[in-house]
Amino acid sequence: MEEEPRYVDGGDAVAGPDASRWTFVTGWLEPDEVRSIAKAGAVLAVNECSGWRWDVSLDDEAMKQVVTSETSHKLAKGKHPKSVIFAPTLWRRVGGTDALIVLAEEAPNRRKVIEERREPYKFPFDDQ
Repeated sequence: MEEEPRYVDGGDAVAGPDASRWTFVTGWLEPDEVRSIAKAGAVLAVNECSGWRWDVSLDDEAMKQVVTSETSHKLAKGKHPKSVIFAPTLWRRVGGTDALIVLAEEAPNRRKVIEERREPYKFPFDDQ
């Protein structure tokens, strides 16, 4: 029986439904990065208030909620504080080079918060 995906280790890792483990890489991806990494074969998961969906397709409906950091900042400080976006994060399979993108449902973030979440990364992953 598969388990519900979940954050573990204080949010530093994701446990997949197949007992896979993924480590945190960066806390914010721009929409073009999401498309590019997904096209390269990344696993895509959606974490909504109602629960997780694992290994989903990246469709236009999901991408409507993936906004640029600039749009998120404008929504956070503007007239739409109750808007809901998908905040994309990048994860790497423990012991491998596979990528996971988690689209987490949350309120828009200001630029400073996004900058604090964003870590430098190199994709595709390699062990060099």
